[in-house]
Amino acid sequence: MVRTGAIRDIFCHYFLSQEWGALLMLQFDRVSLPDNTDELRREVRSFIRECGDLGRPNSDFTTGHNAEFSRKLGAKGWIGMTWPKAYGGAERSFFERYVVTEELLAAGAPVSAHWIADRQSGPLLLAFGSAAQRHKYLPDMVKGESFFSIGMSEPNTGSDLASVQTTAVPVAVPPASPFVQPRRRHRSRRCREH
Repeated sequence: MVRTGAIRDIFCHYFLSQEWGALLMLQFDRVSLPDNTDELRREVRSFIRECGDLGRPNSDFTTGHNAEFSRKLGAKGWIGMTWPKAYGGAERSFFERYVVTEELLAAGAPVSAHWIADRQSGPLLLAFGSAAQRHKYLPDMVKGESFFSIGMSEPNTGSDLASVQTTAVPVAVPPASPFVQPRRRHRSRRCREH
């Protein structure tokens, strides 16, 4: 009978040996980016240069609120890039959107004005909004003329919703309150049988 530890030792010996080392290397298929990637990247960089001094480069989307810059991005079709044309979007790929976003953040562009509309509010309206809501709000978001924000704040939490803590405190409620339903006693059938 072979000990479990011995099997592990034999496996580790071969696993770490040079003969097996070549087999253990991760091999990825060569990937080529879409043909227009470099052209789009150059176009965004040129646009950023034309806009002048945008401040210190950083990747924080919350720095710099500039409504005029957002309108210029909207005119280029770089807000709501993946959204349907029916709402003013460009129906471009998510990869193209990523390229534009990457370049804007790398340059420290002031994107906070339109950021929530482009990344959260607009996609939520596309997924769950009525047709009337989509036609009312999305075209102005795409133009960089309508800005949205979201409020997620708890003490000692900020926007980190994973760290939200709740507590319940009993309070006295007046008996005639229209907001409180009387407590009903409920027993399942199983309880009534016993």
